[in-house]
Amino acid sequence: MKSVVEGGVRYRLLGPVAAHLDGEPVRLGGPKQRAVLAALLLNANRVVSEEQLIGLVWDGEPPISARGQLQVRVWELRKLLGRSAIVRRSPGYLIEVAPGQVDVQVFGDAVAAARVDLAEGRLDAGVARLRDALALWEGPVLGGVTEALQDRESRLLDERRLAAVEDLFDAELRAGRHADVIGELRRAGGEYPFRERLQAALMLALHRSGRTSEALAVYAQTRRRFTEELGIEPGRELQELHVQVLQGGAPADDEPVTASVSAPVVRPAQLPHDVRGFTGRQAELARLDDAGIWVITGAAGVGKTALAVHWARRARDRFPDGQLYVDLRGFDADHEPVPPAAALAQLLRALGQQRLPSGVDELAALYRTVLADRDVLVLLDNARDADQVRPLLPPSGMVLVTSRHRLGDLVARTGARSLPLAVLPAADSRALLTGVLGIGASDSLDELARLCGHLPLALRIAAANLGPDGSAHRVDDLVATLRADPLTGLTVDGAAESPLTRAFVVSYAALEPGSQRLFRLLGLVPGADFTPRVAAALLDVPVAEAGRRLHRLAAAHLVERHGPGRFRFHDLVRDYARTFGGEDGAWERLVEFHLAAADAVDRHFSRHPLRLPRHADPVSEVDFASSAEAVAWLEAEHANLTAVLRHAAVHGPHPAVWYLADAIRSVFLHRGLRAEWLDVAFPVLEAARGVPRVEALMRQGIGAACVHLGRRDEAIRHLEAALLAHREADWPEGEAATANSLGIALLASGRFTEASELFTRSLDAGTRTDRMMALNNLGFAERQSGRPDKALEHLSRALSISTEDGSQWGEAVARVNLGHVLRSYGDLAGAREHLMAACALHRHLGNRYGEASALIGLSLVDTDAGEPDRARCAATEALAVARREENRETEVGALIALGNAESAAGHHRAAASHHRQAVTLARRWSSPWQLAEAEAAHRTTR
Repeated sequence: MKSVVEGGVRYRLLGPVAAHLDGEPVRLGGPKQRAVLAALLLNANRVVSEEQLIGLVWDGEPPISARGQLQVRVWELRKLLGRSAIVRRSPGYLIEVAPGQVDVQVFGDAVAAARVDLAEGRLDAGVARLRDALALWEGPVLGGVTEALQDRESRLLDERRLAAVEDLFDAELRAGRHADVIGELRRAGGEYPFRERLQAALMLALHRSGRTSEALAVYAQTRRRFTEELGIEPGRELQELHVQVLQGGAPADDEPVTASVSAPVVRPAQLPHDVRGFTGRQAELARLDDAGIWVITGAAGVGKTALAVHWARRARDRFPDGQLYVDLRGFDADHEPVPPAAALAQLLRALGQQRLPSGVDELAALYRTVLADRDVLVLLDNARDADQVRPLLPPSGMVLVTSRHRLGDLVARTGARSLPLAVLPAADSRALLTGVLGIGASDSLDELARLCGHLPLALRIAAANLGPDGSAHRVDDLVATLRADPLTGLTVDGAAESPLTRAFVVSYAALEPGSQRLFRLLGLVPGADFTPRVAAALLDVPVAEAGRRLHRLAAAHLVERHGPGRFRFHDLVRDYARTFGGEDGAWERLVEFHLAAADAVDRHFSRHPLRLPRHADPVSEVDFASSAEAVAWLEAEHANLTAVLRHAAVHGPHPAVWYLADAIRSVFLHRGLRAEWLDVAFPVLEAARGVPRVEALMRQGIGAACVHLGRRDEAIRHLEAALLAHREADWPEGEAATANSLGIALLASGRFTEASELFTRSLDAGTRTDRMMALNNLGFAERQSGRPDKALEHLSRALSISTEDGSQWGEAVARVNLGHVLRSYGDLAGAREHLMAACALHRHLGNRYGEASALIGLSLVDTDAGEPDRARCAATEALAVARREENRETEVGALIALGNAESAAGHHRAAASHHRQAVTLARRWSSPWQLAEAEAAHRTTR
């Protein structure tokens, strides 16, 4: 037999893992690197995922750097074996080998050819091939690799070797070489005393060599070992051979030993019926075409079994030796999960085995023996965990496992590939409903699919409830029912409990108590998703512990991880979680956490100093290491913050909810989340009726947002009401802060005199911060009114207060205004210095509006300094920020600056276009002073 290709790389796995390049051994490195190579070779010409490789290289918990270390080891192997030997192919790596390069493949091909020879009566040729194949084994397989890979693969390879050994002795006996193989049979039988086929071959060899007493002694010794160590009798076939030897008979020389000690070959066909109207999942079906072990996972009702059965029925011709099916009942409300021993017994009986051992290990060994080198499909449905599945994996063929749990340990230890199922895309949901109901698509059907969460089980329940008459009015009625109570609406034939609810109950019951508690409490979360920090607040445990419990829920497919550190419910699962109602104190902890987080964000900016007085220290503590971290948290969580506030405004707890509203007002206005603030501010205002200070703050916040959204009359109305409410509540600080906000609204409306009076009034009331803000606003008003000297005086005082008090926001605002004033004096160097500092401060604070204002000033200074290219860059950047933030006031200023820069560069047509846009926008924006500036600029370029 030609065992390997000549030249190139040859690989050995049947012994210590090794490689030879052009006949010379390759130094493969340590166990982890050898394990990577061996795992790839055992799946040669197929992709092995990074997740599987990491599980095989690092048994147990891999280090954080595992992915990087894996990449290094692949790189090292490429250096040793050639760059093209291992290729990157999502989601992992693939090693490409030719026939004859890997000894495992050479072994398998030789054994298959030998069996053809034996079946066609060429005994000597078959024996020669089998002996050559077995000679490839050079000691314990997979030597020098990690324990995890050894545990997973060595037993399967040993099973293949033993099957070949048994075939060899069978053929030798059929060829009449009884005495020649007795010594080999004794060694093999001693090494594997529970292999009945080996013991039978030894008995036959002795009996046919005239040593019948020794043959009977072999049986007696074997029976004693079985009864004492396993508690069972030898199999029926070995017992019958014993009787034949006692009676002086035995199978004829040309009759295979397997005929006397093996059960008849059975080709089971156990697949359930296919699902009628199976729809979609084309990508998943295509992935399953790649043979191996697949773990199909997903939430209850997502269609795992339907997919597995549909694919299996479509591909059953690929498995001529049979298709086996077992419902493992891992999530069955009426039955306990099927133990591995019971499942093995069921599988073995389906394969024609009647006399079965009692222990799990012995059952598994017999199962692997029976299925060795057979092309079978095994569908293990509804598995609870990896321990239930692992003994049921055959040594050859293909396996489909379905489970609501991820079975990560099975994936890591066996090389199984994971196929997670999500809900159906909207188009497939529509196709499923129209196909089952036999009606055309409609908006009502699309809404029905959405209310079913695109979950296949829910869609089929809905279709069953509609019946054959899926008329439009019946669809509309069901949609209305589901909007009111989705889980109740998805019952069948008036049953007391929805099949979906029953499925969720079983999944919940399978959790350990700590995870059950978290699942119940997450039902309190009103937002779209949640993080380990939120879970920690609900549970009142450290974040790390909460994170572990969240990952357990994700592994059980009761929550979904949809981004780094972010989890969410499926809509129907959330409805089920909310039926528990939480526990005392959990909602209060959730509100307190969001309050602490909003306070932590605000500490990084300190833009709005006016805050409701608090009568107690915060219960929760949250901190962010930097302004960037605070901004990132707010951008990710602002929708969840508003959801919590909206619910808490009605349900409490008070006064924490008012503090939360106050904190959100501060941070949302700072970040330009004005529309988002107004969306929640009005419900809070309604809930705060009769709480004067809260009502006043809400009106002030609403007014401040309306100013920047161009709703000036509405802004002035709310701010005037807030000013009166602060005065009636005898809160001078509130009155001073609101006077500043009202003055800004009046400025935007072109009412400079009234605005300046309010700013002046604020100088004599409120805090130093109120005074600093009033001076900044006065400086702006004086600059716009053409009084730069007064503006410079006010702004210098504002800068002094802000730097003394450490208010970066106040300093940044003052410097922007000072830059514009100094530019009007022709002091371009001084103007640039202030504007550059302001731009850096605003960026640090995450204040995009302020950053854009500073960039506009820098563009104007660069234009004056004869640097139109720099001016164009700054104005373009400012314009992009303004449009992204939908800040029309800043957009007008950026268009004016960009037009000026283009004009200075000689691009008069572009300049006129930008100035014309500025005029149009300022007119629509109804800003008198901006309109005047835009028209003045446009006159210079048109």
